[in-house]
Amino acid sequence: MAQRQGDTPATEADRSLLDEAEAPEPLTVAALLAEPLLRNTLVAGSSGTDRSVRWCLPLSELATTADGEDIAVYAPVELIRGDVAPATVRHAKDEGAVALLVRLEPPDVGSPAALRSAFPEARAAADATGLPLALLPPGADYRTVNQLVATKVLAQSTHVLEYRDRVHRSLGEILTRGAGVSALAYGMARMAKAPVLVVDLDGALLAYESVCGAEKSSPEPLVGALISHVEGLPAATFPAGPAVLSPVGDDPNGLMLIASPVTFGGEITGIAAVLESADADSHDRAQHRIIAHEGAVLIGSEMHRIRSITEAEERTRGDFIVELVHGRFADGQQLQARARHHGFDVDAAYAVCVAELDPPITDDARAVRRFSAAARAVERLDPDASLPTLATQIGGKLVAVCPVSHTADNTAIREITGAIRRVLRERLDSEPRVAFGRSGAGAGRIAASYREARTALALARRVDAPPVAGYDDLRIFVAIRELADSESGRQFAAELLAPLRRADGNACSLETVVLAYVAESGNLNAASRRLGLHRNTTLYKLNRVSRALNMDIRSAETQFMVWLAHHIDTLTRVNEALDSELAPPP
Repeated sequence: MAQRQGDTPATEADRSLLDEAEAPEPLTVAALLAEPLLRNTLVAGSSGTDRSVRWCLPLSELATTADGEDIAVYAPVELIRGDVAPATVRHAKDEGAVALLVRLEPPDVGSPAALRSAFPEARAAADATGLPLALLPPGADYRTVNQLVATKVLAQSTHVLEYRDRVHRSLGEILTRGAGVSALAYGMARMAKAPVLVVDLDGALLAYESVCGAEKSSPEPLVGALISHVEGLPAATFPAGPAVLSPVGDDPNGLMLIASPVTFGGEITGIAAVLESADADSHDRAQHRIIAHEGAVLIGSEMHRIRSITEAEERTRGDFIVELVHGRFADGQQLQARARHHGFDVDAAYAVCVAELDPPITDDARAVRRFSAAARAVERLDPDASLPTLATQIGGKLVAVCPVSHTADNTAIREITGAIRRVLRERLDSEPRVAFGRSGAGAGRIAASYREARTALALARRVDAPPVAGYDDLRIFVAIRELADSESGRQFAAELLAPLRRADGNACSLETVVLAYVAESGNLNAASRRLGLHRNTTLYKLNRVSRALNMDIRSAETQFMVWLAHHIDTLTRVNEALDSELAPPP
């Protein structure tokens, strides 16, 4: 995977630190029974000695504890004599005990070989349940054994804290250099000796690293599992640590994910995960949990730094695009200085595309991030282009300034616009309407192309044009532009349409009836079907139109006059709205 901008690989110094960070072994039953006080006391249930131990309790108190896991149970010898022994062993096992430690009375003491044949009922039950059974000497009272377990567990906890500190310090060395998310993920992978991936809340894969050329699984199902995990977290619960996710894919023995949410300032911004096989031992899993948790903390800081830089760059680029499309640069020198920063050629040819989302974008943080990511995707549509495409949000609409050849026609620009629409549909689950203006050479032509695109977008909504439309596609409006800008044209439209609007009824406006009648070439039946009205109702309304205009609407000249007035009025309204929006600030 290619490194992200700002990422650098871990140095040899980092690697030595990372290789030193070995997680301590948890305290197991086997390790506890290897202590001098308890050595050579195991007589049955050896298959369960790999389980971890956290504390010791008397058998009489086992049922009263809320957490019955990882407990070594201390019991008197009377409870494993004769027929009561199997019930004692099963009770301890059912309550979650990991070992049964029985203190012998002096008459029961014998050699290790003799003890291995004593208490046959208890030994048989322990072997059957896999519960280690240890016969302790009379001097191993409960206080002594409990103190031994507590001392070992506290020492183990100290080792865990020391390991956590080493992991944090090792990754912190990478973080302080601003090496990037990929370098942090690589450091985690070296410590875990397993692949590590990092994704953001939108499902974008920020890093996927492994060591020693280890083969990496396909990221798609892994990313899907991580996003589902984050989305399933209760909104009111701030996740404090990593979670072990079930095997990914159809194979029940497949990969598992040790996933830890990446947070900053109380907000979840992504998720980091260590991959491991489903049959990994408890030591590896404990190690991976620490690595995932500590790595996620530092990745959160790095993602915040990267986001701050990215947002600053996007604001700068957005301000430049706004100045371009509104033609607000005071002089060419200022334009040239800003253009060089963005790799923008002020003498090249450009066309402006404007996209309007349906439904519109909301103000919540995630929607804004997705919109920004879509804008960046639009800028990367043609990675081999010699000049960059610049895209930003203006008034809830995506505005893209696209470089084109000086000889580009509407077909070429339409292909670019269609590609922009596909990106927005895929990334934003929207049905956008996209319009484009005519291309032209030089930065000065961009403002005109932007206004044309905005005009085409507004007109396309009113005349039900296709979802991708160019300014030249609405030829009639281009043809009457000067007429709509003239006082006589606006007066003509106002005087002709005013009587119709004054005489409007409640069911369907007279202006709409005339336009449907004209669109169907004067066919009354077809116009009625288009309007969803009875033929007699349509005829009645057309007669009202004739009376209101004092002209026969069946006349081709009258129909043309109403049609022309409507288009002039539509274009005038669009221009007035754009003039108000695009006017320079006072």
